[in-house]
Amino acid sequence: MTEPFNDSRPGERRRSDWRASEPRTGERGRGGRSSGEPHTSERGRPRTDGAGRDTTAPTRQSWHARNATRIRWVTWISVALIALRLIAPRPDGWRRWSDAELALADVEQARTAALLSYQSAGRTWPAPGKPGAVPAAMLPFLPGDVSFSRARYRLAWEYAADTGSGARVIGISVTSDDPKLALTMAYRAPQGMPFIISGRRFGVLIASASGR
Repeated sequence: MTEPFNDSRPGERRRSDWRASEPRTGERGRGGRSSGEPHTSERGRPRTDGAGRDTTAPTRQSWHARNATRIRWVTWISVALIALRLIAPRPDGWRRWSDAELALADVEQARTAALLSYQSAGRTWPAPGKPGAVPAAMLPFLPGDVSFSRARYRLAWEYAADTGSGARVIGISVTSDDPKLALTMAYRAPQGMPFIISGRRFGVLIASASGR
């Protein structure tokens, strides 16, 4: 009998045999897995929720996104502190403003007392006094909370006359060791109050140059 022609060498397999032994795409192997599917175990598979999202992956958020509210609060507080520092005076300025307000109140009360004394004494002004000393003629007309001698400033009743011309300077002056108190009083003085500033001295005029 004649054997079929076989041109393959001994020990070699034909191409048809190789193709027959290769698994076909789409066919399932022994483990019930398709030969075209990647091998994944149950432990290696990511967990998903009902919508198919991966629930094992951590939620990544930038630092700015996590601290956005805190950053906004810190920014607003910083801006408010800077604005307050620029607008509001310093602690010594607060004390100066308080002293100026109190000194203006004392001056106004002393001015009223001087006018009442002038009228009750037959149009005679009280005698001049030293800084910090209240003229005796003004005492009955001064409220109890008014003082000519405070911790940081002093009041003085001014009554000076020029014997040659007869011009008189009548008023109340405020002197202080604070060089800026007089300027602060001028800034906070009520409208219509006549005053002069000379160095650390703030003077409120009561009578005209002729004494009328």
